[in-house]
Amino acid sequence: MDNYTYTPYENPFEENKRPGFLTFLCVLTFIGSGLSLLSNLFSPLVAPMTLEVLKGTTWGSVPGMLDTYEQIMATPVWQFYLLAFFCATSILGAVYMLKMKKIGFHIYAISQLVQLFIGQFLIGDNFKPTLFSLFITLLFIGLYFIYYKKMTALEVEQEPLDSEQ
Repeated sequence: MDNYTYTPYENPFEENKRPGFLTFLCVLTFIGSGLSLLSNLFSPLVAPMTLEVLKGTTWGSVPGMLDTYEQIMATPVWQFYLLAFFCATSILGAVYMLKMKKIGFHIYAISQLVQLFIGQFLIGDNFKPTLFSLFITLLFIGLYFIYYKKMTALEVEQEPLDSEQ
């Protein structure tokens, strides 16, 4: 009788050992994308109330403040929900990277780049990407890419090895 043993390519306990800085990056992504997700979900609902409050305060005299909230109110809600979807996919990508899966990097990078430029096309001139937001996006993608080679494919196939008889 032939005996086939299945052994992973590497030690499974060392292969997926997650670096501490990668965990830190993922936590920052959870915080940043999570807050953006909440913001995009609730901005269309809160903007009318905020606009009324601002009109009665000195904050309403800040140049462009009232215009920004009026533009938010004029924007269709589905556009904010589309941005919220990409925030959620960023979180999903970070979850996969936390599990040391390469697909997470691709999901994260694509969703971050889409978020960077989609706001300008959907909402308008007040939401153009700034140099700072471009820098932060590219910095995080670059930092995640450092760990890309340590990540594994979504499913690692294992080949049977002939045992000595």
